Order: sequence, then C-alpha cells, then structure tokens
Amino acid sequence: MNDDLWLEARVHGDPMFPCNVYRVKEVNGQVIIHCHWHHEMEWIYMGAGEAEFQIGTEMTTVRAGEGLFIPSGHLHGAYPVSDKPFSLYATVVHPDFISSFGYDLIQSRYIDPFKDSERSGPIKLCPTHYWMSDMLTMLQATISQFQQKEEGYELVIKANLLQMMAELVKHLPRTEEQKTGTPQQIRQIKKVLQFIDEHYDEKLTIKQLANLVQMSEGHFSRFFKSIVRMTAVEYIHTQRLNKAARLLRETDRTIMDISMSVGFDHPSYFIKLFKRHKRCTPSEFRRIGLPTFSENVKT
Repeated sequence: MNDDLWLEARVHGDPMFPCNVYRVKEVNGQVIIHCHWHHEMEWIYMGAGEAEFQIGTEMTTVRAGEGLFIPSGHLHGAYPVSDKPFSLYATVVHPDFISSFGYDLIQSRYIDPFKDSERSGPIKLCPTHYWMSDMLTMLQATISQFQQKEEGYELVIKANLLQMMAELVKHLPRTEEQKTGTPQQIRQIKKVLQFIDEHYDEKLTIKQLANLVQMSEGHFSRFFKSIVRMTAVEYIHTQRLNKAARLLRETDRTIMDISMSVGFDHPSYFIKLFKRHKRCTPSEFRRIGLPTFSENVKT
C-alpha cells in the first residue's frame, strides 16, 4: 500500500516509537477526515466545536470535551456538523507499542481483543461518566506530553495509554457483535478502497470497481456512497488530489507532470478540481505551503 489516508502504510511516529498525535482544524473539501482504515488504534479528543464521526456504517456526534476510541481495523471518517470552527486531536497508536514483549496473559486477554475489529467496537467518551472523565483527562495529558516532549515523555505516554486500556477493560464488557456494518460490507469496502489506493494513477471505471465485489454498477454506486458518503468518482478525485498536493509540496515537478502522474488526463481539469477542493490553484498551494492533510501536533 502507498501512504496517505486510506489504508495507511505510512508509519505513525517511527518504528521505534509508533505513536503520533495529529491536530485537525480545517475541512478538506466537504469532509474533515476522509473515510479510511488502518491497523493502528486511534483516540480522538474534541478540543473545540463538534464533528460527526462515521464508524463502519454508524454515525455519532462528538462535541467539545468528548472523545472517541476507535480500535484497530475499523473503517472511519469525520464530517463537519456546521460552519462553526472546530479543533480535534487524533492520537494514533500501533498495537505493538503497548503489546507485551512475549505472548503472555496480558497480551492474550487484554490487548489482542482490541486488535480484532470483530471483537471490539468504538467507544464514545463522555465527561459526564466519572471513569470516562478520567480517561479524557489522561488523553489530554498524552497530547500535552507529545507537544512538550520533555525528557521521558515516551514513558508517560505509554503509561497513559495502558491505563486508558485498563479502564476500558474494567468498565466495558466486550460483545461478540458490533454495530459498525456487517463484516461482509466492511470487507468489501476495504477491498475497493485498497484497490483505488493502489491504482489511483490508472484509468478507473465504476464497472471495474463493481466487479471487484461482484455487484452491478448501480448497486455498487449506492453501496459505496452509503458507506463512504461520497460517490466513487468523488473519492477517486479526492485521492488523486491529495497525492498531487503532497507532490506539489515535496517536489519541484511541473504541475502538468504531477497532474498526469496522479491519473488526470487533462491538466486544465486537474487545476479546476484542485481549486474547487483546496480553494486555491496548484501554483498558489505550492507557493504558500499549505498542509496536505492534518499536520503533526506542534507546540
């Protein structure tokens, strides 16, 4: 897999410290975070405003002061509720970071279930529940530690994450079924998203994508939009534009070259779509150095 937001192959943090914190405060097109999934666990803290989160096929609104825990493997995205300002923090952690060195009781009984999307589900964290309030405090402390990076901050972050996991285990019974869409639906949409991510620079058709999951074109189009909340064509365009934005920022390749390399046949159409999604032309984007997606948290 390539990088970016779908099935993310990029490392969050680095191999020696697979944990990162991202701040998101701007809408990317009509969404905050495009529908994607990854093997990492994710903790969301809503610092200001509110946002609507999609987990599988279910929707939940998270408001300022609230949080959300998303276990490994769950399809998820975020969408604006209104035009009002918002700010959220996403702490993304690979399960290996909190795993045992050897396979022991802690690993098999407490950590492994959160690595299996069919054995654990997302959890909304509300400050009105005393134990959730404690978890939100620890999550804020984790974000602060990541921002300040004082000596030993890695130890504090790992300790906080383990304590938050312990609170989840203590207070929430695990159920066999989770209401995040049927396993078949999730497997199908993941297969399509992965294919698009691997072939975004090629000519893609609805028929081609529908054949991947053995659906008619009409059924596939309805199925895709019902889960991803945009059409397949819109998703492909967004994927290509995000790839192009990264190239504009990190290389000196020409706009024509970049547009062709991400799958657009005509540079004029690429520029038109880029301006619609990013509110500036590719040249302006490159000149002012806008972020390609949510940046790592800085002090």
